[in-house]
Amino acid sequence: MEEPTTASAIISFAEKLEDDSSEFYEELAEMYLQDRETFLAFAEEGKKNKVLLTRTYQETITDAIEACFSFRGLKLSNYLAEMTLTEGMSYSNALKMAIELEEKASNFYSDVAEQSKSLLATIPRAFRKVAERRNDRKLKLKSLLSSIS
Repeated sequence: MEEPTTASAIISFAEKLEDDSSEFYEELAEMYLQDRETFLAFAEEGKKNKVLLTRTYQETITDAIEACFSFRGLKLSNYLAEMTLTEGMSYSNALKMAIELEEKASNFYSDVAEQSKSLLATIPRAFRKVAERRNDRKLKLKSLLSSIS
């Protein structure tokens, strides 16, 4: 039987996801100058997402909730995406990688929001907000991809 995932583990995963995503977009900005500003904006937004989620967690999660609440059936490895850009990678492949990242991130935040809706409203609201931001990014990336195809 799979172990339930704690709120602390969810926040740690979210922090790492936002940190890694921001680094990924900063690297994309260096490699593909034509959309540098978009990628840098995504990197900056990732830093804001991390602050929002961490602050919400710190302000609302008490030891009682942490000890008694867990996310059942949430396998964090399902939300991992490849973020290693290789030298000479085509722009379309880099965009496809970014789209997959945003898809998985959006799904992660949506699933956490859904499972946490029995908690204080601020928690699922913060996760939903980040899910929407990540979904918006995915749409922008798909638009960039279609403009080069």
